[in-house]
Amino acid sequence: MDFVTKPRLARFVARAVESSVGQVVPAGVCAEALRQLAGFRLPERTVAALIRMASSRQSSVAQVMVRQNNCSGDFARALLAATPASQRADDPRGRQSDSERVRLLSGLESGLVRMQLTGRSLKPAFNDDLYYLALTASFVRGWMGDEDVRTWIEAHYPGNAVTLKQLVSASEAATVPKRPMKLPYKPPVQTADRNRH
Repeated sequence: MDFVTKPRLARFVARAVESSVGQVVPAGVCAEALRQLAGFRLPERTVAALIRMASSRQSSVAQVMVRQNNCSGDFARALLAATPASQRADDPRGRQSDSERVRLLSGLESGLVRMQLTGRSLKPAFNDDLYYLALTASFVRGWMGDEDVRTWIEAHYPGNAVTLKQLVSASEAATVPKRPMKLPYKPPVQTADRNRH
């Protein structure tokens, strides 16, 4: 943690403030794209690629870059290569664009956008699902650890008992293969369990 404990020179701090506050607004990039990219450092190659696109395309590319958290020049140039001639500012007649490659790259970009949107829509539910899965696994582990409950489940629901046993064994070795999962509590060990191992 050298950066926390060691004081920085005044000129270093002034230079950092100047670079973050006094960034030059790149000419040729539409205001909507700049608004979306606010807070990101834009390399020269990224700005150069954005300038070569029409304004509507700049906005959609900015959305993709922000969702991907990638404003690198290489990514911007790949998105430029996926831009159809009709959405380019530098070559509106499409003389420099290979339409087949643009079509293929555009398909890749569309797939990336679909994955980003799907991930965004599923992400809020993941935390709840993980919480409920952990809670359920702890209940199942408790049930299968109790000999009376396990015997009753095996007698009344033998198929489910097999599945629950597999779930318990999988959850106990979940983090690293062949290594039991570290639990915040000690699971109860019963005499029947000791005799089987």
